[in-house]
Amino acid sequence: MVSPVYVLRPQDTLSYARNLMLSKNVSRLVVVDDNGRPVGVVTVSDIADVISRRDENTLDDILVREVMTRNPIVIGENKTIKKAAYILLKNKIGGLPVVDEEGRLTGVITRTDIARAFSERYKGVYTVEDIARREVSIARRSHSISYIVKLVNADPSGKVVIVDENMKPVGVIAKRDIALLEPLMISRKGKESYRKYKAETPRVEGRTVTTRAYMIPVAEDVMTPNPITAYTREDAAEAVSRMVSNSIGCLPVVDENGVLRGILTKIEVLAALAFGRKPMKHV
Repeated sequence: MVSPVYVLRPQDTLSYARNLMLSKNVSRLVVVDDNGRPVGVVTVSDIADVISRRDENTLDDILVREVMTRNPIVIGENKTIKKAAYILLKNKIGGLPVVDEEGRLTGVITRTDIARAFSERYKGVYTVEDIARREVSIARRSHSISYIVKLVNADPSGKVVIVDENMKPVGVIAKRDIALLEPLMISRKGKESYRKYKAETPRVEGRTVTTRAYMIPVAEDVMTPNPITAYTREDAAEAVSRMVSNSIGCLPVVDENGVLRGILTKIEVLAALAFGRKPMKHV
């Protein structure tokens, strides 16, 4: 687990929560009461949802208690990581507040923490193809953002692999990549909206003028290019170590020719720990 933990109070503003996430590079914060007991959780997705649905409010006007997920699922500090992996999978959540016998917050354990433990303790146990998911959400560079949003929301891990004409990975898009872009680019009816760019065009006289260009955003505008990959027959622990050290959420799995054969995410790592096998489709 990670300890100490950055926490919020119910009366803090969402603006403070957002700034704390950015400054500490975390995507979730535990909300505690005056006795240090967890009473809620706020994630980056919660903030993105507020931005998309409450145009009339600023984040300074909204309190954490208005948007937090109440009564968070917690785990005792004496439980195993196998138990933690099972709870995360069963409840489809990314992290668990860790509490002592009195119910006070002592730490947080996330999918990343469990993946790190897997990379250190499970060397030689699995190959990548043993635990990787073969069904991958794929798209092309030119697919629209609205189409990508549908794929991301339907994918078990919220990841889409962008491939070229030879089915080789050229990029990855995660839910976090579009979380703050979606309300700006996509209308609530699902139609394409336009993104505006300002550009300064130099004049012969030395003066410049601001022009505006409009375009429909596509997958290539948002994807992380040249993704780090995993090979089907390599040690899964080595691949997961690469995932953790590079602070990324997935590895496209390729064969010896570089062709996409699957995807390895932290969900598959959790399943390997919790069940000793790949996750069921409903997980």
